[in-house]
Amino acid sequence: MKFWTVQKRNVIEFVMKNGDYQPDFSKSDYLQIQPNLKDLYNMVLESFNEVNGINLPGVIFSFMDCDYEKIYQIENIETFYTFIQNKQSAIESMWKKLSKQDVVIVELNYEERFNPIFVDINDFQLLMPPIMLFPPYEEQDLKRICMDINNGQISRSVFPSGIIQAHLPYIKSENIVNTYSLFDLE
Repeated sequence: MKFWTVQKRNVIEFVMKNGDYQPDFSKSDYLQIQPNLKDLYNMVLESFNEVNGINLPGVIFSFMDCDYEKIYQIENIETFYTFIQNKQSAIESMWKKLSKQDVVIVELNYEERFNPIFVDINDFQLLMPPIMLFPPYEEQDLKRICMDINNGQISRSVFPSGIIQAHLPYIKSENIVNTYSLFDLE
């Protein structure tokens, strides 16, 4: 299955030199800067490990497409570019933060089967501290989103973005299809 992620250039260089990269949340520079996200990231990690019957120290965050009924692979960089541009309102603030770093877009393919713990990007952002409910979200939606993540399932979001966040166990050199420069949102 095909996934798209944005990674620091040095992570991809590490994969190409050493064959694989296993993220470790306990050593994450990002979580050192954003310690308020540790609980959320750990919930995703614990759920990923439980659902997949493994014990990893971290996961990769990636993107997929969704039409609110089904989740789809994004087939090529042109489609990914159009996808991100069309979903700009849901991803703009994150994309701007990424553009300030030395990162690349990575096209990945995984033959192995695992549950990537899909979650709508708006639902994930709702869980980011400080949690603030705003319409159309209600308290029950918080509980549903957490339960879905814990059970490795996805429900239709009450505020769908069309961007699905998927989680990956690692990046191996054979998973990398290609890398691309990060582009600006128009």
